[in-house]
Amino acid sequence: MLFLAHILNRPVVDAAGTRLGWVEDLVLTDLGLFPRIDAVVLARRGRGAILIPWSAVRNADRHGVHLTENREQLDTATVKEEAIFLRRDILDKQVVDIHGRKVVRVNDLQLAPIDSELRLVGADIGVGGLLRRLSLERPVRALAGMVRTTVPDRVIPWNYIENLETEWPSVHLNVSYRRLRELPPNDLADVLAQLHPDDRDDVVSHFDDETLAEALPHLEDDLQAEMILAMTDERASDIIEFLPPDEAADVLGDISEERAERILHLMEPDEAEDVRELLRYDDDTAGGRMTTEYIALSQEMTAQQALQALREMAPDAEMIYYVYVTDPGGRLEGVLSLRDLITASDDTPLAEVTRRDVVSAHVDDDQESVARVLNRYHLLAVPVLDGDGVLRGIVTVDDVLDVLHEESEEDLSRVAGSTEEGDEFATPLEEVSYRLPWLLATALVGMAVAVLLSARTALADGIVPIMLLLPLVLLLGVQLGGQGAATTQVALGEGASLGEILQLQLRRLWVAGLVMSVLAAALAGGFVWLAQLGTHPVAVAGVVLLVL
Repeated sequence: MLFLAHILNRPVVDAAGTRLGWVEDLVLTDLGLFPRIDAVVLARRGRGAILIPWSAVRNADRHGVHLTENREQLDTATVKEEAIFLRRDILDKQVVDIHGRKVVRVNDLQLAPIDSELRLVGADIGVGGLLRRLSLERPVRALAGMVRTTVPDRVIPWNYIENLETEWPSVHLNVSYRRLRELPPNDLADVLAQLHPDDRDDVVSHFDDETLAEALPHLEDDLQAEMILAMTDERASDIIEFLPPDEAADVLGDISEERAERILHLMEPDEAEDVRELLRYDDDTAGGRMTTEYIALSQEMTAQQALQALREMAPDAEMIYYVYVTDPGGRLEGVLSLRDLITASDDTPLAEVTRRDVVSAHVDDDQESVARVLNRYHLLAVPVLDGDGVLRGIVTVDDVLDVLHEESEEDLSRVAGSTEEGDEFATPLEEVSYRLPWLLATALVGMAVAVLLSARTALADGIVPIMLLLPLVLLLGVQLGGQGAATTQVALGEGASLGEILQLQLRRLWVAGLVMSVLAAALAGGFVWLAQLGTHPVAVAGVVLLVL
């Protein structure tokens, strides 16, 4: 296989064998199925680069580019406006891996000699491309073979790449918009989340409102707000109208009230009013989690009337497995299962087949308590009532899954001594502020053990007093290591890759760990000085710092 790294910086030789310079880049102008290389950028020492048309190339390989003509007969090409330079415009830029559903970087480009042409056939996104550019591919692959392993190759066929815009900071697609639209909404959301903001805005502008509405709820709250703020009010209102009221309220709740009201004003009045009602509740309550798209029927209806009403209302309802029965004032009287409704005779009043013992939640109940109710009673949805017993909405099981995930992540982050919401963008200072109380508690336990040992142990000659601090050092080491491991576990649970975890460690955790180690060393040194254990405090602090 031939790659761009094999050709770059290789000599360019004319028909007489004279070296003219070296390959600085390759140029193409057609972004077809497998685009043809049109020219070679020839760099010359002490002079500017020139373009050599590919028609003047006899062959290109790992040893260089060989021309068909001598220097005197050589014609040069001109740079066209639509020209794309492989090294400058594509290499090290981002593409979307349609199979992995993530944004990746182009590490190298695969080329294929076909007859007298050279065509671009793939983008290498694996570690092999980096090794190739560093001239380390052969030794690393040989070493991998000695330990009976391989360096994986990851090449995306070039026919998945289109709509290249060289003025953007990244190559934003390796698949057509049609292919992206065919992705499941959660996978499309993953792709949008990883794109550069400029690329994301362009992709969003090419998608229809319904496709974006399906992907929007799967994005993080801050990214939802960012996308909505980048749109016009008219486009934002069209997209939000496709969302269920609870999801629309979640999106609008993360932007300013003024902007949210402008968007609501452009929506259909009935839909806007449903969203306004939900915006009145806190996000972490049953009212903030509920949806108003449910089915409620009057207890005065017959089974036949209820079935007819159900056919008309079902397309707009989020949950049809439960039919709620209310009185004329909207107060919940009971719940009716579809089985009971279908098996009842046509003239049976709903009041006779309604189950009165309904498990419900209050609009101000904490979302975690609602999740526990659904889990305990194995329900698909739970009705939410106000203080007067009026049915205001329902919380469905899919919302509960989100709540349980958020709460478990928050609990694990607390145990790890990390930020409450596991925020990967927290500063090291914020990380230290969350982890410090756990460190202080551990240090107190270690100090208490040291005091007991010093009181009950006769320090004979040859016993180093610093050994009394061994429990303190061990406890602090376990605490710091456990915090780092737990924080890394949170990142793994979020699907972070090894590279992303290493970046997280370098950017935040290692800095915070160093600060915590310095604080622990200071605590140990101060304790030795106050307790007068017969050891120099600075020496103890230095030993503790080195151990941690």
